[in-house]
Amino acid sequence: MTVRAALALGLDSAGGLGRQVAATARKLTLQPLAPYSAAAIRIGLGGLYLIHLLRESVRADRLWGPGSPFTADLFDQTLKARGWDGAFSWWYSLLVTDSALVFWAWYALAVVLSALLMLGWRTRVVAVLFWFLVVAFYVRGSMANSGWALLSLLFANYLVFVASGRHWSLDARRRARRAEEGKAARSKFVFWGEETEELRRRLVTILHNGGMAMIALQVMVIYGSAAMYKIQGESWRNGTALYYTMMYDDFSTFPELSAWVASHGTFAALMAYVTVFSQMLFPALVFNRRLKYCILVVMLATHIGIGVLMALPMFSAITIVGDLVFLPTTFWLAASRLVRTARAAPEEKPEASLPPPREGADGQAKGAEVGSSA
Repeated sequence: MTVRAALALGLDSAGGLGRQVAATARKLTLQPLAPYSAAAIRIGLGGLYLIHLLRESVRADRLWGPGSPFTADLFDQTLKARGWDGAFSWWYSLLVTDSALVFWAWYALAVVLSALLMLGWRTRVVAVLFWFLVVAFYVRGSMANSGWALLSLLFANYLVFVASGRHWSLDARRRARRAEEGKAARSKFVFWGEETEELRRRLVTILHNGGMAMIALQVMVIYGSAAMYKIQGESWRNGTALYYTMMYDDFSTFPELSAWVASHGTFAALMAYVTVFSQMLFPALVFNRRLKYCILVVMLATHIGIGVLMALPMFSAITIVGDLVFLPTTFWLAASRLVRTARAAPEEKPEASLPPPREGADGQAKGAEVGSSA
């Protein structure tokens, strides 16, 4: 091969790579990634936080309200020690009040916003307000927060940038109704010119794709770091970690079931190794078109086991919600078709049996004629 031919081949390869990069960049600015997964995450996060607030309402005063042992003075000292007493200290101290009326007003607003986010009403504005209150609750309960609280905070942050109301929401239903009535939604930015409107659409898409990418990255970091911490422990390396976990009373939802798992040493050791390797390989396997579903099923089973056996249902549920970011649109469309088919099946009436053919004067079977006209 001559130098000129090699140079031409290199230029062609560089040009092909450049065109591929340009096409990918164009796709990321024009096509929202996984819009159905975004809607599922919105529903899951809003619904779980609503359940959390309703479940903790009987002890909310002790956790976040005026009756909390984490008094206003201790809270101020904590903010100063952590360096959070700056411009946003008013935000972090939103729930620090001696007035029960003020506290329960914020609490009721959080309940309403959680329900509205789940339903998808004015999703953009509600997502920002929801995130605002989630931060306030997280900081106020910083002495008693769990993994569930941290993940709900992180997902609420990312959901602000995501266009999560395009499907399975009241917003989507309203847009569909307007379209049926012939009232096409027209952005106010159109009045400033088509170029401004195009810029707005692309910016919205970029922010959406960036938010979804951050959720996916966060889930991979969680699994990867969890695996790295596990392999440093001797009990995980020799397979006895689940045995000791099942024997720990604080993580025993069903003592008999935990005792059964602990009594089967080989099974417990196998599950321990499956947990470590699935978390370690998750970031690589989840992008494979076929192995993606296998690893997601393994993680789903793991989270269900944690929720049932270790009394951590909210943490398990929020991690399952995070896993939804990896499900493609084709999966959700297929699932929607299955749901519609299952709903329509009971409504289908069995076909009426046709009467036996009767010969008329002309010798033709009139039963078939009746059947064809039914």
